[in-house]
Amino acid sequence: MATMGVYRIQTDTLTEVEQNRLDLKLLQTKVEFEREAKISSDIISLLLEGETLVNFTRYVGQDIREYLVTQRLDFLINDVLGDQKIRVLLTVFDGDGEPIYHYERSNNPFSSIPSYLPGFARSLMLKEVAESQKLMFLKDGRHAYLFGKAVDRNTFISPVRPSMKDSIAIVATVYMESFDQMFSDLKMDYGKSPLIVNRTAEVSFNDSPLLRKVNLFPGFDLEMELTPQYLRQERTYLIDWMIAVAVVLGAGITVLLLLLIKRYIISPIENLDHQLTLVMEEQQSNIKKPVGADEVSRLGSKFYQLYEQLQENLRESHNLAVTDALTKLPNRTRFQDFAKRALIRAWNRHSHVSLIYIDLDNFKFVNDRLGHEAGDELLKHAARLFQDLLQSDQHRNNSSLVSRLAGDEFAIVLAHENLDERVTLASNLVALFKGGLKTERYLTPVSASVGVASYPNDGEDLRELIANADMAMYHAKRTGKNRFAAYSHTIAREARRVKLIEDALKFVNSDEEFSLMFMPFVDADHKIKGLEVLLRWYSPELGQITPDEFVPIAEQTGSYPKIDDWVFRNAFSQLSTLQQFLGENVIIAINISAGELGQAAFADRIIKLKQEFNVPDRSVELEITETFGYFAVDQVLSVLRDLRDAGFSISIDDFGIGYTPLLQMIDYPVDKVKFDKELVDRLTSDNYHPLMQPTVELCHIQSIKVTAEGVENEEKFSLLKSAGCDYFQGYAIAQPMTLSELRKWHIEYLGKDQ
Repeated sequence: MATMGVYRIQTDTLTEVEQNRLDLKLLQTKVEFEREAKISSDIISLLLEGETLVNFTRYVGQDIREYLVTQRLDFLINDVLGDQKIRVLLTVFDGDGEPIYHYERSNNPFSSIPSYLPGFARSLMLKEVAESQKLMFLKDGRHAYLFGKAVDRNTFISPVRPSMKDSIAIVATVYMESFDQMFSDLKMDYGKSPLIVNRTAEVSFNDSPLLRKVNLFPGFDLEMELTPQYLRQERTYLIDWMIAVAVVLGAGITVLLLLLIKRYIISPIENLDHQLTLVMEEQQSNIKKPVGADEVSRLGSKFYQLYEQLQENLRESHNLAVTDALTKLPNRTRFQDFAKRALIRAWNRHSHVSLIYIDLDNFKFVNDRLGHEAGDELLKHAARLFQDLLQSDQHRNNSSLVSRLAGDEFAIVLAHENLDERVTLASNLVALFKGGLKTERYLTPVSASVGVASYPNDGEDLRELIANADMAMYHAKRTGKNRFAAYSHTIAREARRVKLIEDALKFVNSDEEFSLMFMPFVDADHKIKGLEVLLRWYSPELGQITPDEFVPIAEQTGSYPKIDDWVFRNAFSQLSTLQQFLGENVIIAINISAGELGQAAFADRIIKLKQEFNVPDRSVELEITETFGYFAVDQVLSVLRDLRDAGFSISIDDFGIGYTPLLQMIDYPVDKVKFDKELVDRLTSDNYHPLMQPTVELCHIQSIKVTAEGVENEEKFSLLKSAGCDYFQGYAIAQPMTLSELRKWHIEYLGKDQ
């Protein structure tokens, strides 16, 4: 295709080249013509400049002198011609047109004066011009050039008026051998004979682009036309040459391209394919990075970058998969992998591995009261504390890992030789939360319940160790929080009992197994003002189950609404009976589950029960454990206000052991607070006795009544009375009783009072 394109372009160029070449040959022929023709003029000029011709004409007819002059003429002519082998004729004619001198330089000893010379000489002497030239076409295709000059025979200059009587004609004839040879060569080269055309200015002719010409001398042009056959022959030669070149170049280019393709495409692609195969077979992590600038190298670089990015994404994904997004600690997946490897090493080395479970107590309180931002900050701060503790000198060299399992639950894997190390670490963990946990912006009432289980004593595999550590952690939480517990058979028994209680709650027959107890509270004058309603549960399978056991389990399992409904129904149904023998102003105080305060449906349900049993307003007091502050404050306040507007009184139970600041109670719709027994014991001691009265007065300022629990003797009663407490409850007054026991106690109490 390239050759055909070149051929199309070169066809016109070839014609132009051939035209220029012909022009050059014609010009060269002209130059040769002029060179040979100039010999004629040079001979005549030489003769006219010297005395030789003068002497010749003077001594015509004198044989000796004529001979000498003739020899002199021959010498001059040969001197002009030199050694050139050119046939030259020099002829001098008198006024009658008769030759008076003839000289011929040729190889023919019998040559004679050509027939055309006398006529040329006579015409020369008769013309207006003094000199003339003529090209003669000879029979054998040769050419002869004639140059003649007419001069006065006396002065030897051109005559003013030509006259044959007073003139002589000198004619030099040159046979154009070199010109004829070149003329013949043109014919041979182009297959057509050139033409010498006698043209005049008046004659017009068709000037074809293929007709080339040069002017030999005035009136005579040498013409040569490029024939279509000649051009076709040249184009055929061009085609043949170009095809041959195209074939050679095509073959060479094909071989070169194959080598280049092999070198720069196939080989790099094969190498890239090999590298990718190694990567896919995981024999190497990435391909070797190409260093070239070609397309395959750039493609390889892209693959290299792609695999680098994939590996980076894989590492990041793996890190995200095994890392907690908030605390940046390992998550449960990483924890389990690490623990399994640690157990294998411990089995080989006959060492110990301990799982330490950590649960943050009161974390929900922080989230609900201070917001999730504070909760997140707390978790991140706790994570840093755990990491710093593990990196301390005591544990730096141990194989350990702290991770966040979920929510506020953390776990530590500790590989160690001495079992005492787990106790030291657990103690230090609990110590981190002494007095709450302070972050950069918050002081939070958060503690930690820690459970510990160790291989091989407490379990042979990870599943068993996790279950036992979790069991120990819940034991620590149930027994007071902010402490640690190591797994033991006792804890296992307690856990089994918890499980049994949990299962029993699902199928409990409330009417047969539940019962109500009543514990009176009095005012400063020992008048009975109300009764705290207490729930007791006796299971046929498990025996007596205390509220401290089943209430937390019921709240956690969500079965408390059923218990609450049974308590309220029975308490409301017995209220009128209680008021009949205790007085119509006697109230009952019922504990409600803190877990239900966040549900608006709870208030609706209790209000409907109150209406169902026609319970008078302010005759029922709802006691809420101080930990109600752990729940969503807005929702809790809304529920409490709805209950208070419906005729219920609100009391905070066990005040003093939670985290509700006294001044914050101004925000709550609270009618009464009940000082916990522990707080009462502390305020009635010698060290804290001065704080008792200001604490009570602070409640009174907010129009909040105060009930003191744990009144065990008259001395405490007197101290609390003098401090201004409104109500008193404790074993010094009465213990929890059934309804029938309450009737008997009331009769006896009235007798004592009287």
